[in-house]
Amino acid sequence: MLALVMLVTGIATVDSLNPSTLLPGLYLAGAPRARGLASFAVGVFAVNLTGGLVLVLGPGPALIRALEHVGPVAEHVVEIGAGLVFIAISVVAWRSRDVRASVRRATGHRGRASAFVLGAAIAAIELPTAFMYFSAISAIIVSPAGVPAQVALVTVYCSLFVAPLGLLLAVRRRLGESADARLATARLWLRTAAPRALAGIAGAGGTALALVGVGGLF
Repeated sequence: MLALVMLVTGIATVDSLNPSTLLPGLYLAGAPRARGLASFAVGVFAVNLTGGLVLVLGPGPALIRALEHVGPVAEHVVEIGAGLVFIAISVVAWRSRDVRASVRRATGHRGRASAFVLGAAIAAIELPTAFMYFSAISAIIVSPAGVPAQVALVTVYCSLFVAPLGLLLAVRRRLGESADARLATARLWLRTAAPRALAGIAGAGGTALALVGVGGLF
């Protein structure tokens, strides 16, 4: 159980460094009294938690059992497909490496309700390609842990995923207007370095996965 907890928390910690949620969060943190940031985080948390619980308590176990009987050819085809998806994510990340204008439009003048909708929408759009989250969910499903423990682990994952947003809110409220310069520096890094890093990692990982799949077929 300890190994499973460490695996889930480790994946969640890495996954939480997600520019798609952090960048809007940083702009919301720059609003007066960080208006909407808490609601944005709740929207992200709610959608991710709902998706995870649906898998754990619904079709997830059946899907895992079905995959156990998949032949090697199908496995390699899936590897190739997953590799191509990662490569596509890499291309999208590279092409959107300067998203300042779109993020400002998305986060500008947002109240709590619209910020919640924004967070929920971003989480819903990203959920089908949330490979790290699905990896953690798969590990939870195949573990011998009971349903209460599985639900708790999914909740822990989702809480850690939005933890940086909570930290942003705490820093903004603690430092007030003096936090603006630091938030601007963080926004600049996320707008430039983070998408490039994501593009490189996704591209390299996708290429390697696709090559493994092709090699297995021949």
